[in-house]
Amino acid sequence: MVRHRTILITLLIFMMTVSLLAFALPKPVWAQTVQYHVEKEWVKIWINQDGTIDLQYNLRLVCDQGGFSYVFFDQPVGDFKLGEAVDTEGHALRFEDATQGSDYKVRVYLNQPISAGQAAEFFATTNVGHMIWEDQTNPGNVGLQFIPSTWSSASGQIGNLRILIILPNGVTKDQVKVTPNWDNAYNDPNENGKLTIYWERQNLDPKTRFQVGISFPKNFVQHYEPLQPTQPTQGFALPIPLLTVSLAIVAVAGVVVLRNLRPRNYLSPKIQMETLGIRRGLTAVEAAYLLGITPVKDIVMILYGLLLKRAVWVKSTKPSLTLQVMDSTWTELAKSSPSTQVAASPQDGLRYYEYDFVRAIKGDGTLDEKSLAEAFMRVRSTVEGKLKGYCRADTISFYKKTIQEAWDAVQKAGTPELASKLFDQNLLWLMTGPEFKTQTENTFQTTTFIPQPIWWWYWYGDASYHPNPTYNPVSGKGLPPPTIPGAEFSNLVATSIEKSANNIVVSLEKFTNSILPAPPPSENMSKTPVHHEANCACACVSCACVCACVSCACACASGGGVG
Repeated sequence: MVRHRTILITLLIFMMTVSLLAFALPKPVWAQTVQYHVEKEWVKIWINQDGTIDLQYNLRLVCDQGGFSYVFFDQPVGDFKLGEAVDTEGHALRFEDATQGSDYKVRVYLNQPISAGQAAEFFATTNVGHMIWEDQTNPGNVGLQFIPSTWSSASGQIGNLRILIILPNGVTKDQVKVTPNWDNAYNDPNENGKLTIYWERQNLDPKTRFQVGISFPKNFVQHYEPLQPTQPTQGFALPIPLLTVSLAIVAVAGVVVLRNLRPRNYLSPKIQMETLGIRRGLTAVEAAYLLGITPVKDIVMILYGLLLKRAVWVKSTKPSLTLQVMDSTWTELAKSSPSTQVAASPQDGLRYYEYDFVRAIKGDGTLDEKSLAEAFMRVRSTVEGKLKGYCRADTISFYKKTIQEAWDAVQKAGTPELASKLFDQNLLWLMTGPEFKTQTENTFQTTTFIPQPIWWWYWYGDASYHPNPTYNPVSGKGLPPPTIPGAEFSNLVATSIEKSANNIVVSLEKFTNSILPAPPPSENMSKTPVHHEANCACACVSCACVCACVSCACACASGGGVG
């Protein structure tokens, strides 16, 4: 007993000694709170003739406490491509896209971690699309607005901020309007004599959003983003679609008019990404095209939407799909134009592509391949039209998030009944995602699926599970369908989609050949940067030093930081 007590006392003394030593010894730098400041933020923009920009950051960060191994900072929009990142000693650095949702960022990993008292300096270049916009204030001009990355987590001021914009070849000083007034404008011999505009600021708060804008004749770029057509109001056009008339819009318009009454030598802030951004309001079928779904699957989604609305019914599936159009649908088709959205039943309405699909149904119930191809092409052209003036990359991210939110709702449902109902309601959005089959398996593997009484898929897709359904949605008679075990339901999902895709047309080749090639995508989408030099040196022309490098960001998100 005494021996045990002695051992316990010895262990206690040892543990106390270790704790005291750990408290007394200096803590490792990585355990301390990281503090840093931005010594210089030099940003440089080349405006390319194709309407993209090459964007280069030259950053020097000083570690004041703790340590970090990478730096992240903003990009103006989601449509950017990585170039290269190098430090001032010539080391190629790991450079990656760190975007999360609509927070567009890149991350640069240092050649080696730094700690308190050390500094890291590097260059990073990207190419950014959809940054040159039509300037309504200066007719015949296009322009660019941007804000360098902010640093809300920095513990000190930005010592030196420099912004340099290199305009396309041929632009002259008298053709350019800027805001704020430039600190210098000159033709740089290191850039083949191109006009270069320069701003510089010292000792800025790290949260400062220093916005600059530049406008120049549009004939110097091949592509730019047109502003949405608007209705005239007192002789001028608003920069955003006139969706509603409100006091807020009238107030903003009044301010714009008053400001434009005075002569100005700078760009009115109408060319900004915040005015458009995400194109909301697309249907699941339209979003499916945007997300790259195949034409056949997009047509299948239109069919499923019609089945869910009880506008059509599947009579047979072999050798090809044969459909029956409901009488109420024919009635509405007879009195409505193809583009009109009207009710096919008291609860639901048909969309333009659903009308096109119904008109593709021949007298014998089969489908005309050419007409289906035209239905798909109309979806394509409609979506492309709706995207004009909006950021494609932002819109794609938004609808990917929409799909995930639909799955989250189904998966978090508390009962099989609620999960089944949400699955039915969100079916078209769920189908749009690339992991539809896997997500369905994961969601229903431990539960059952409870079909709605008018559920079409049960009857069409599950001939092996229940070959003779006792309920027919066409007549509205019979008993409700039984529940389906989760594992069998997952297989049913895959089988039904595959069957629909294979049997929707007699000749898939004819359908495919009837789809005309899409117009080439806008050439002002991002591409690999053409400027790679890590050099902010420039010729001093009638000024002190006019070296800089230009940042991004009309739409700065949460700013830069370290880690």
